[in-house]
Amino acid sequence: MKAIIIDIDGTLTDKSRRLDLAATAVIRKLDIPVILASGNVLCFVKCATKLIGTSDIMIAENGGVISNGFDGPVNIYGDRERCMGVLEMLRAHFELEELDAADRLSDVALRRNFDIEAARHILANKEIMDVELVDTGFAVHIKSMDVNKGTALLEVAALMGLDSGDIMAIGDSSNDIEMLRAAGLGVAVGNANPALKSIADMVTSGRYGAGVVEALEYASKSSLW
Repeated sequence: MKAIIIDIDGTLTDKSRRLDLAATAVIRKLDIPVILASGNVLCFVKCATKLIGTSDIMIAENGGVISNGFDGPVNIYGDRERCMGVLEMLRAHFELEELDAADRLSDVALRRNFDIEAARHILANKEIMDVELVDTGFAVHIKSMDVNKGTALLEVAALMGLDSGDIMAIGDSSNDIEMLRAAGLGVAVGNANPALKSIADMVTSGRYGAGVVEALEYASKSSLW
């Protein structure tokens, strides 16, 4: 492995979004780049990156935004305008609370206080095939179907001059499935969504940050870098 991509919420943090300091300490000792990935907005990922001390390549909004450096170019892959159109359509059926609206560049994030399966059923009936609803456990995202953390991993690999097989990915949620599939080694932490565990190369016994520590120690002992 020549780089690592790690999800933030539910992976490096617990369900209360408290950062695991033991995982942070292990990350800081690594000699290979660590890239943070999140469904959250770029300013959040930048802050976490600064605090943890990881690579200045960052993935935000479920792969819809990739920043190459704190002051470098920001690439946007999702179609927020299209997502906003779907949001307005769903407002006819549900009371929806939009999150981080001023900072979102590629998707729409909603509070998890509505019937998500019913909303998906409405989209399916209207044959909307280019936009999907993704529940991360922290928010529901209306996002472009062809953009995800897996496509972001491929973009980041190209930016770094690496093959996707050179990258280890660690996550916890269904929005990490494509990322783990694209990686050379995909790890699900112990608290991960069952769907993610089912496709992971490795599932840790440790939950949240303890699982990250377990995965990184395993890789180090196995001489994967």
